[in-house]
Amino acid sequence: KNKTAEIPAWRADLLHEVDLIEDIAIAYGYENFIPEIPKISTIGEEDSKEKIKGGMALILSGLGLLEVSSYHLTNRKNQIENMGLGEKENVMEVEGSKTEYSVLRRDLGHSLLKILSENVDSEYPQKIFEIGKVFPASEKVTEKESLSLASSPGNFTEVKQVIEYLFIMLDLEVSFNEPKNQPLWFIEGRTAEILLNGKCLGFIGEIHPKILKNWKIK
Repeated sequence: KNKTAEIPAWRADLLHEVDLIEDIAIAYGYENFIPEIPKISTIGEEDSKEKIKGGMALILSGLGLLEVSSYHLTNRKNQIENMGLGEKENVMEVEGSKTEYSVLRRDLGHSLLKILSENVDSEYPQKIFEIGKVFPASEKVTEKESLSLASSPGNFTEVKQVIEYLFIMLDLEVSFNEPKNQPLWFIEGRTAEILLNGKCLGFIGEIHPKILKNWKIK
């Protein structure tokens, strides 16, 4: 009435004027709308980074890995203690957090181990991966996209083949080399760094038994 709508109490799903517009559009019929080209010079396009991420996820899913998604926030126990790192390790903390999850994750590896630890009663083998944002510890908040994958029971050769196939499909050639400085959660001598054009992209290795014990993973 007079361009004013009164919302009945039982319509808890109407929170914004857009919700009302949607109701009207459904009643009018989407098929009755006549498409119009906007009078502005712009073309919508999917972000190129998202295309690459989607392609990588498709490749890994085709290889039998299950994609998972975890929160950007974690806690010191999961990020530091369970990964065998020292208490003095720097992390980006959220000020005034209302929960124990007050740390921005630095990597995806501990997130995958947490997921595996919560599914020890599920059927094996378990092969999972995640593509998501991580926040390296620094003076200012920075974020970057990262990829991590985990396979249990672990097989170095199998995971190496997955990584090689992924990069072949991306038309890139990677190599593997003995690392100079490896993450503490890997077994020494069973770890390699992944190199692209001489630059270290990350690491592949077997998780150390003491780290598996921290996560209660057999």
